[in-house]
Formats: sequence, C-alpha cells, structure tokens
Amino acid sequence: MKRVLTLMMSLAIVLTLAIGGLPAALAEEELPTLKVLGPYLNFDPNTDPTAIAIEECTGYHVEYSMLPAENADENLLLQIASGETYDILRISPAQYRQLLEMGALMPLDDLLAEYGPNLTSLITDEAYELVQSDGQTYGIPMMAEREVISAAVQYRKDILDELGMEAPTTPEEFHDVLAAVKEAYPDMIPLCLAGGIWVPTLVSGFGFYTNWVDRDGKIVNYQQLPEYQDYLNYMKSLYDDGLLDADLPINTTVTVDEKFSSGRAFAVSSGWYEASTQVPALMENLPDAEVAYLDPLYDANGNAGVATAYALNNVTCIPKNAEHAEDAVKFMNAKLESDTFTYITLGTEGETFTIDEDGNYYPIMPIFTELRNNAWWYLNSFDMTRYGDMWMARTRRNEALGEAFDAINANFDQFAVRNPVDFAPVLPSVAENSAALSQMESDYQIQVMVGVESLDNFDTYLQGWLDAGGQACLDEYNEWYATTQAD
Repeated sequence: MKRVLTLMMSLAIVLTLAIGGLPAALAEEELPTLKVLGPYLNFDPNTDPTAIAIEECTGYHVEYSMLPAENADENLLLQIASGETYDILRISPAQYRQLLEMGALMPLDDLLAEYGPNLTSLITDEAYELVQSDGQTYGIPMMAEREVISAAVQYRKDILDELGMEAPTTPEEFHDVLAAVKEAYPDMIPLCLAGGIWVPTLVSGFGFYTNWVDRDGKIVNYQQLPEYQDYLNYMKSLYDDGLLDADLPINTTVTVDEKFSSGRAFAVSSGWYEASTQVPALMENLPDAEVAYLDPLYDANGNAGVATAYALNNVTCIPKNAEHAEDAVKFMNAKLESDTFTYITLGTEGETFTIDEDGNYYPIMPIFTELRNNAWWYLNSFDMTRYGDMWMARTRRNEALGEAFDAINANFDQFAVRNPVDFAPVLPSVAENSAALSQMESDYQIQVMVGVESLDNFDTYLQGWLDAGGQACLDEYNEWYATTQAD
C-alpha cells in the first residue's frame, strides 16, 4: 500500500510539474497538512475544484474551515482565545484588527523575507502599509481587485419609455419620474430599498459622495455635513409621497430582489454583482422588460460623482500558535507563481478562459463556473501587476452580470471619486465601532422615514453617534490623514 501511495504521489508531482505549478524546492520536501480558516460561503471548500487545483500546484494538502454565517466575529475570537490552531486565517480587516489588539498574530517580516519573494514583489508597499503596526507586518493584504463603481440605481427603461420620459439627471427630475410611475402604475413600487436610505446615485445630487469626506484638509463624517440633512429631507419626502417602498423598515436584499424581478418595483439600488440573478429572473417573468442604470445625479452646482470600491478587502494572517508558519508562507508564495496563479484563478487558457487580441480576459462558459466559480475564496492576495485585468473574466461569466458591470462603469473616468480614507490602515476605533455605528445610522434613517424620529432632534442623534464611537473614529482618521497631508 505504501508503495502504491508513493507511486501515486510521484505521478501527481510529475503531472503538476507538467503544468508548471509545483516549485522544485517544494517537490523535494515532505509537506505538512495545513489548516486554513476563511469566511463563510455556501459551498464545500474541501471538495471544490479550486482546492484540488491548489493541491496539485503546491503539493500542500489543506484542511479548510469556515467561520459561521452568523456571529462570525464572536466565533473567531472564541476559537483563537480557546487555543484552536490554524496555520492561516483569511479574515476581514476589522477581525484582523481585533486579533492584532489581542496580541494573537505572528509578525511576518522575517518569514516573508526568507520564504515569500512573490508575496513581497507582487503586492505593493502601499497595500502592505495597511496591515502594519509599529513598523511590523502582521498580515498579507488583499485589496479590491480593481477600482470600480460598484452600484447604481437600476430601473425599468421600458416603463420610462412608455411614459415618454428621459432618464433623470437631478433629484428633482428623479422625483418627477417616480411620481409619474406611481400615477401610471398605482400597484407598482416606484423605488424599493433595503437596509437604510444611502443610495450613492442619489447622494450625488446633494454634493457629497462618500461616507467620510475631506473638508478643508480635515476628515468629517457625511452626517456632519449640512447637505446630509437636505438629503434626509428629500428621502423623507419620497417616503411621505408614497414613492419609496412603505416596507422600507422590513425589506431585506432578498425581498428587494424579489420585488424587482417579479415586476413589482420600478427602481432599486443595486450592485452590478446582483444582476446575475435579478435580471434573468425579471426577463423570465416579463420577457419584454428592459433594464438600465442611472448615472449619479447632478447637484445644484452641476457636479456629480460616485464612490469607487477600492480598499482593503481582507487580510491573511498567521496566528501565534500556528504549527506550520514557515510552510504557510511557502504555500501562499507558491500560489503566486505566475503559471500557478493563472491556473488557480482562471484555469487553463482555451479550456476555461480566452484572451482576445487586446488582452481582455473572457470566461468559457459553463466550464469556467463549474471549475473556478469559487476561486476568489482561496486567494490570500493576488498578483497586483495583472490580476485587475484577469478578474474581468469573472464579471463576464454571466451576460446580465457583464452588461451591468459595463453599464455602471461606462463613465468611470467622469464620475469616479475615491473615498479619502480608502488607504487608511486598519485603525483600532474604526475596527471596533464601524459595524455598530453603521447600524445606528441605518436605524436612525429609517426612524426618520417612518416618523418615529424628527429631524428637529438631529443634533441630539449626532451627538449620540459621536459619543458611541464616532468621535473616536474621527480622531483616528484625522491623526492618520495629517500624516498623508504632510507627505
């Protein structure tokens, strides 16, 4: 039996070397089994084709585990505090900061210098600065794949055409369109939202674009802007006029998707990534329907913009009690070998993807989805010199998805605005308070919409938000921002 296993392993190594994957140094070693913990996703990471491809290319067998869908932060902290051992953690920036504050993470500088030439050369210094503390590196940063506009108001163009109206370009015009929809189609919801009233497309019409804003060289929160109260009043008027879904307080993303895809809603705020299910379902129910996406609205001064999605996505780190720290770095470094990285993320050219004469990547369907649908879950970071272009294949794996991405980003150069804190490191108060503060904001917005709260009490609410951690976040952001201004 031992001889058979040895022969099988030798054959696997030969096959792997044939596709250019397993580095020779690793092929000569007896490699340990690594334990990896990642975020929740509804699939089995131990049997997925990408996991098999990674083992083929690196020679490492990996036991993958996931955090739960609910209470992931608490579960992670409990596992680490109780001494559960993992070699690699792939976690959110906020979770990374919590573990860093606990002193639970291993410094990586020496390991990266000795075993991680790809990890240090293919990931920018700017990205690494986001995961450093007191001059030491405790994580491997994975940024958003590329700078894009991620969301817009998606609407029924066929209905707008029936009404003989043009796509609105200002808040006033948007109100008029929704009012016309309500009059012509009394049973249709003009605008359907979930989780609060922050709609990037509409926010633009009031002169701000991001949740943290540079005003005169200082970082302020959008709620501190007088324009934000104008926005609240505007959204309140939509709700009071029956133009914003009355179910706003109880809507979820699932119910919003259902209302739009069934034809019961005229417009929704939607990310391009949601189009893969929303639009095909709508077309199945209403074959003559046509979907379009609004550009950000212009404010009274003729300005418009929308925040881009480009920041730290997640962090890979090694706990202090990891049993195989050196191999963990070798493993992650091996995944970034050029041919290996391509094979893991996209598969084989001509089989699962193609590259056109202009260097654009396209998936071959359905084999791409069958073999690499979940590949991104396994990335600890990526080759920042080329993955932005390779990633575009993922946006094209579904016709509706590709059309939505292209439409929302068609005028990227004209409208894209970067959040001034996108490249802030993971700051303690921000990591600790962001989730609770965001929930506080959404709750207040909905309370204003339904009349439980009055804008007359806004100053009291804002002071409560500041006292609940908002001021601590402001202080940390401004302390960091001052260093960037000095540079």
